[in-house]
Amino acid sequence: MCWSPMRFRAYVLLIVGGWVVFAVGKALGADELVLAEAARSAHSIVIAEQASPPVRHAAEELQKFLEQISGAKLPIISDSQPLGQYEIILGDNAHLRALQLKLDLRWLGEEGYVIRTVGNHLVIAGHGRRGTLYGVYGLLEDHLGCRWFTPAVSRIPKRDRLVLGKLDQRVVPVLEYREPYTYDCFDGDWCARNRVNSSAGRLEAKHGGKVKFASGFFVHTFERLVPPDKYFDEHPEYFSLVKGKRLKVRSQLCCTNEEVIKLCIEGIRSAMKQQPDAFVFSVSQNDWYNYCECEKCQELARREESQMAPVLALVNRVAEAVEKEFPDKAVETLAYQWTRKPPKTIRPRPNVIIRLCSIECCFSHPLATCDSPANTAFRADAESWAKVAGRLWVWDYVTDFRHYLLPFPNQRVRSENIKFFVRNNVKGIFEQDTYNTPHSEMVELGGYLTAKLLWNPDYDPKKAIAEFLDGYYGPAAEPVAKYLDLLHDHVEKNNIHVNIWAEPSSPHLAEPLLLEANRLWQQAEERAAADSQVLRRVRLSRMSVDYAIVERARLQRNKKLPLDEKLQRLAAERFEPFCKMLKESGITRLNEWNPLNFDDYRQKLGATLGVLQ
Repeated sequence: MCWSPMRFRAYVLLIVGGWVVFAVGKALGADELVLAEAARSAHSIVIAEQASPPVRHAAEELQKFLEQISGAKLPIISDSQPLGQYEIILGDNAHLRALQLKLDLRWLGEEGYVIRTVGNHLVIAGHGRRGTLYGVYGLLEDHLGCRWFTPAVSRIPKRDRLVLGKLDQRVVPVLEYREPYTYDCFDGDWCARNRVNSSAGRLEAKHGGKVKFASGFFVHTFERLVPPDKYFDEHPEYFSLVKGKRLKVRSQLCCTNEEVIKLCIEGIRSAMKQQPDAFVFSVSQNDWYNYCECEKCQELARREESQMAPVLALVNRVAEAVEKEFPDKAVETLAYQWTRKPPKTIRPRPNVIIRLCSIECCFSHPLATCDSPANTAFRADAESWAKVAGRLWVWDYVTDFRHYLLPFPNQRVRSENIKFFVRNNVKGIFEQDTYNTPHSEMVELGGYLTAKLLWNPDYDPKKAIAEFLDGYYGPAAEPVAKYLDLLHDHVEKNNIHVNIWAEPSSPHLAEPLLLEANRLWQQAEERAAADSQVLRRVRLSRMSVDYAIVERARLQRNKKLPLDEKLQRLAAERFEPFCKMLKESGITRLNEWNPLNFDDYRQKLGATLGVLQ
């Protein structure tokens, strides 16, 4: 039978349920492979004589973590030596071929891998740049229990006797692009260990690189491709006609103008020549409305029943012009706000990525079931794009951009949302979190949970949250878990919709909830008191509830909410601890747009609350 990758994926997902293209393999019978015992090992780690940087790094990572687990430091040797009796064979090398396993690694793509026990040998091999490295992390995480919660906090188990059952496993991730777009998650080692290929991650050659957007062509590129300052005065017809007037400021392009199309083709072709290591080049609308209302653009939009039609027609022309010269590149565009609805008949070319954006949605309930009008409309567009886009990616949102520290109850829905995307033919997911400052609301948990679910959408989210809380908060895990339940139960029970522009006045932050949340975080501090590192983590996370308390109290003082005396007293009590932690934390922004002036913020807040003169 002749298998195409897509047919193969569909066939096997029908069997195993959605995480990987192909995943079989568990302990089979009583066979054991002893890798180490009593801090000693007979095994060596074997790589090719001319191993690539990621395979060499895979060997070093495996050596390091096996030593941390068992106390045994396995030597790394090259395949120029004869095949030994006890080996861990990494990647495609002479020793792998000597075993005559007849593995066809090409089916594994860029990131898939095989883990197989063969007598006293353990084989970990991939075909692409990241496959073997991900296979090592798959062994360490899925079979040996390692976890990397944050760049600084991990769980590496200790074992006197390190044993594997018989394994025969093939893994290929469902999603080709996985990005937790989070300041705290840009560390390259953390990204690789959690198997995310983040475009913003500091992933180097040793990590197998990443899904790389061209510099300057990540998103909202119309102005870059056809700058108004350069072209508008002589060619206002290049830019959008809005209410009878061509716009120079906050404009879009006239997407049906042939000269505009030529300029976009030239710009993308030049960028592809100048950045050969980049994969994605965006041709996408500016981050505002003002689409072109000229007759030609609107005739096409009316015929196709979507304002996306002129944009996608332009993007297709660009993609067609470069596809033969640059067959390994992709042209990306947004399905965003006014372009979110797919056209009636125009289809993206094979080298076009549609990146669908969920910006209007409620994020406190699952996208697939939420009854808000925003989610109902988004579902319809997502399901429509799933039928017509060969390469569909998603730009999703997991923070409050107006108030980075405000409690944002969407940890529970992340799993369901990612599964919804995967069911609807999505191949890549960008989860925009707080990207321009550290230590926003529960960001460490959010980054870990997102990474786990992007790699394996079927991973149990309750397990992921529980293992993170235990590893990160230690003895304080229980009250933190109760706080998360408190927050999520409230929005679910009361059907409160929370979007990414939520204010401290939002009903999901009712006064009784904040009083109970404060009690739970106080309990967490008390439980963490004996460990200074854990105590600091608790206090960093507690800032979120403190922020909600003082900001809601400020609104009450300004008569924008009814006065609540209990909350006012609590705000006065928490003002100084909150400000102290805020200053120590290194947070540089409280929202997406404005840098934090700490002294000014503290003075104005304190004066309004009546705790400072």
